[in-house]
Amino acid sequence: MTAVADRIRALPQRHGRKTLILLALIAVLGLGVRAYSVVRPVANPADDSHAYYALSKALYEEGSYGGPSFENSSDWSPGAPLLYAAGFYATGGAREGTARIVEALLGVAAILVVFLLGERLGGRWVGLLAAFSVAVYPPFIHSTGELMSEPPAIFTMPAAVLAFLWASEQERLRAWLVPGLLFGLTAMFRPEYLLVGAAFVVLAAIRIGVARGWRPGLAGAGLLVAALLLPIVPWTIRNVDVLGRVVPISTGSGKALYVGTYLPADGEYQRVKALLLLRYRHIDLPPDSEALNEVDPTPLFNRVAARYPDLPRDSALGKIGKQNFSKYFGEDPLGYLGMTARKIGRMWSSGVGAAMSSGVGRAVQILLVGLGLAGFVLLAVRRRWWELVALATPIALVTLVGAASLAAPRRNEVLMTLVFPLAALTLSSAFAAISSGREWSSKQASSPPS
Repeated sequence: MTAVADRIRALPQRHGRKTLILLALIAVLGLGVRAYSVVRPVANPADDSHAYYALSKALYEEGSYGGPSFENSSDWSPGAPLLYAAGFYATGGAREGTARIVEALLGVAAILVVFLLGERLGGRWVGLLAAFSVAVYPPFIHSTGELMSEPPAIFTMPAAVLAFLWASEQERLRAWLVPGLLFGLTAMFRPEYLLVGAAFVVLAAIRIGVARGWRPGLAGAGLLVAALLLPIVPWTIRNVDVLGRVVPISTGSGKALYVGTYLPADGEYQRVKALLLLRYRHIDLPPDSEALNEVDPTPLFNRVAARYPDLPRDSALGKIGKQNFSKYFGEDPLGYLGMTARKIGRMWSSGVGAAMSSGVGRAVQILLVGLGLAGFVLLAVRRRWWELVALATPIALVTLVGAASLAAPRRNEVLMTLVFPLAALTLSSAFAAISSGREWSSKQASSPPS
């Protein structure tokens, strides 16, 4: 406790009193807008929001993951329901507002983590600008008004990257347990980040190996693996018992592959849902309609999976997805590549919620992504290679996952916590360059002629 108290007392000296005051104001702002979403939630939440609440409620009331009436409960990652159910136990009731409060508090924690990440990249102003972006970014606020898996990962993902960079500077190998645990928790919230965690295991081995030799490198990477698996293995054992096969986290990848490879719907979830509704129920609804949003998609995907009744639903959908790829890429490779490019474009050019789906919102989103890419260039110019690699790895891998399967705007939501520090670095560097140019011009103008 003494060490913690000493660290707290050292904060003003380390970051500056004015910086901490500004950060506190940003955190209060972030909490305020999220509190509004807690009391005024999204009127028509997405299908996954209903599923996550039902799973959390079943864990609290029945002690089961979905109960007997919940079809294919393992399609949803367990991290968010377990977290929200813990909130229900702590407060004595399965209330949606409780889960949204958890989301709001994690959002404030993410503001602080992204500040530290931005400060590391370029100083306090970069950190403050990145933190402010997290505080007011509309998709983060929108997600707090739903019950989704992204809000917890919005905290754990940048924390894991920051912990990786921190562990790289520590003498004791046990420091690698911290990023390992955070990557494992992130994967429990968003399973595609299991691939990201595996990549960071390799990066840790290289980082330590180059600095200290291959034996410490393997030891440090082994500790990271052990911590990464700590939250995952118990759920994997549960899946073996319930599903009868090895499923590390969830079974939703087959549906994502089927949707993402369905060329007639351009690999877009709502368009696939609309086409399946038309095919099986002869009901024609626009992809962006509220009526379609209220349709339960599970029976529709069950009909698709029934093509292979001897396979589990997710395996059947995954098999059909692979067939889609062979069929559509074989018949029209340029068209399929065009769909893939459009999927990536949709993934990064928009965000969840009405604000970032509007024309102005899309323009702002594209600007942010462009500034983030420029931030990578600045890190390369300054030879900040490990910061560049640590931030680029999750962005590149999750983008590739989206390109191969489902690339909805939700895919970018967690990654924006890494884009904001990069964009803030670009803006701060541009402002510094402009200020320096103006000072130089003023000095030239005030200098007497020779």
